[in-house]
Amino acid sequence: MINIKKDALFNTVTSNQNTINNHENFEYNINLANNAIEKGDWNAAYPYLKSAVEMNPNYAQGYNHLGVYYTRNKKYQEAINNFKKALQIDFSLTEAHYNLAYLHMDRKEYTTALSYLKEVVLVNPDDYETYYLMGVCCIQSNMEKEAEAFLSEAYRLKPEHVSTAMKLCKLLIKNGDYSKAKNILLYTHMNDPSLPEANLLLGIIYKLQKKYTRAMDYLRKTLLKDKNNTEAYNLIGECCVESGMDKQAETFFSMAVKLDCFYTEAFYNLGNIYYRQKKYENAIYTLEEYLKTKEASDTINALWNENNGIDNEKIVSLYNLLGHCYNAVKNPNKARTIWEKSLAIQPQQQDIKKALAELPQPLHKRISLVID
Repeated sequence: MINIKKDALFNTVTSNQNTINNHENFEYNINLANNAIEKGDWNAAYPYLKSAVEMNPNYAQGYNHLGVYYTRNKKYQEAINNFKKALQIDFSLTEAHYNLAYLHMDRKEYTTALSYLKEVVLVNPDDYETYYLMGVCCIQSNMEKEAEAFLSEAYRLKPEHVSTAMKLCKLLIKNGDYSKAKNILLYTHMNDPSLPEANLLLGIIYKLQKKYTRAMDYLRKTLLKDKNNTEAYNLIGECCVESGMDKQAETFFSMAVKLDCFYTEAFYNLGNIYYRQKKYENAIYTLEEYLKTKEASDTINALWNENNGIDNEKIVSLYNLLGHCYNAVKNPNKARTIWEKSLAIQPQQQDIKKALAELPQPLHKRISLVID
């Protein structure tokens, strides 16, 4: 006769012992994984993490760490799947939200990243870095009002964070709030007077306020730390023009185009200086050099279906100037060709239409019908 109660008791003891053993194995794998992670050895951590989540499928942090492992090994879809699995188990795991946001930002999926970052600040409302990243996502998504709000909060939480201050000031300058931007920049400048970006933005503000001497002083400070800053060279050149110093402006514009062969504004400014000085051949050479470089770049970009990102408004201005240069050297055919290109981009330019109509008509060669 079988003692049912005795067998049941034996099974219970065995089951409890298995549970204890499984838990000990689970903890053992977690400890080994964490030790490897602390040493930065994610490859060593991986097998222990896999074993841990197999033993306990509800181990959210394990899936989060697997997501990090896959991210580091550029297996992004596996990473996303593991981060999402972690959140399915524990939605309050802010690390997984943050990691998903980082991954989506890296993939330029900024709207998706923003949704995960919002979950992080709900738990950590004093996390300035997350507000900063939310601002970045909004800038990339053309949500400037929201970007300003998030960056303002990040700046409130940590005014010393330079990246936040610079991005916020760029938005404020774009929206015409020079006073607020200047106050932020002067505070940043007080902490680090040699910071190139702060000096550059202060130079831009003073230039926009037509305080050209002060603008040039800050722009000069920019170049003392960053000798290859093409924007600073171009801006100093523009300040020189406004101050009646064309010769000095020519030097700064020349430096800008030398450093960046795609800097449309600097090429236009240099060409315009030559045009004003009646150095028409110099202007033509400068503008044609830019157009040759641009056309070569456009051809290459077309092979990969990429946009060069150059503003049509700037190209139109450059075409128009080049047309005037050709007209000044009595080359109406070239002027006509260039202005027609300009009108093909912006057909409603009445001044260019008028200039085109005033050009002498091309002479057509007479064709003889007499047969020799």
